[in-house]
Amino acid sequence: MGINVLMVSKTPDRALEGIRSFLLTRGGFRRVCLFSLNRGVEGLRDLWSDETFIHGEIAVVVADPEPASLMEEFENLRSKAGVDSPNLRFMFGYQTHPSFIRVLADRIHDLFLPPDEEVRQVPRLPEEIEAESFRIIDERLSGMAFDQGWHQVVRRAVHAVADFDMIDLMDRHPDAIDRGIAALRKGAPLIVDVQMVESGISRPFREKFNNDLLCHVGDSDVAEEARRTGETRSTVAMRKARSRMDGAVVAVGNAPTALFEVDRLIRSEGVRPALVVGVPVGFVGARESKIIIARQNTVPWIVTRGPKGGSTVAVAIVNALFRLA
Repeated sequence: MGINVLMVSKTPDRALEGIRSFLLTRGGFRRVCLFSLNRGVEGLRDLWSDETFIHGEIAVVVADPEPASLMEEFENLRSKAGVDSPNLRFMFGYQTHPSFIRVLADRIHDLFLPPDEEVRQVPRLPEEIEAESFRIIDERLSGMAFDQGWHQVVRRAVHAVADFDMIDLMDRHPDAIDRGIAALRKGAPLIVDVQMVESGISRPFREKFNNDLLCHVGDSDVAEEARRTGETRSTVAMRKARSRMDGAVVAVGNAPTALFEVDRLIRSEGVRPALVVGVPVGFVGARESKIIIARQNTVPWIVTRGPKGGSTVAVAIVNALFRLA
């Protein structure tokens, strides 16, 4: 029936409004309500008069520095009001930091995990596993009001790394989805930074639309040029692909230096890819390279903010665009 969340405090707390909004739009819950004890017996009865609320699973988040005392007061009030629910669970402790709120959503879902014997009965067929994975992801995305194209891209990225942080970290140029789809449909070449991205992009889709796939990082002349100049092979590889880059879809999932070079080619040499997917992972240069590419509006882009990303995310984004094409 879905999980309802009831956040209980002694008096109205404005900080809880932000948490409520986050849990409602990004937690995958049916309803998220706030209740302060000063509303009294009648206020609690009004809340419990909603049949859809009380017949679902209810997670009560006790939002107070002294949770034991607040829980006791809430239970006394519930007794006076004569309200009950067989599917009610309590959770103590909360913070207002966004990263904790994401953890809070996971912990609330964990409250209602089925018994061990049911948990062991996980789907075994690949198609069943994938279907259940996307059901869980779509549940979390249900309150985000993404357009269909962006929803598909984000859900595939989340699925690729099993990380709901992707929902908040992913960003795009307004024209990114449309331009990417149009380019792939027309058979635009795909230029990627590493062989892991090359191997992950769907061959059937590439054959359907006749898209060439270029990855020069392992070429002997690229290695030689990199040794001669002291640059990274990823930088030299993107420079080698320059002649095919106009109208192409460029996907960088590993090397920030590749993304820096793509940005330089756009700004300094007038190269015009149809779309740049910039999601390199790491602590050195990854965040900065994505900031730089997203600061230009000449060429549409899709990025992940911060150090997270990776080749699997780049592959997931490109394959999602192929599915939309």
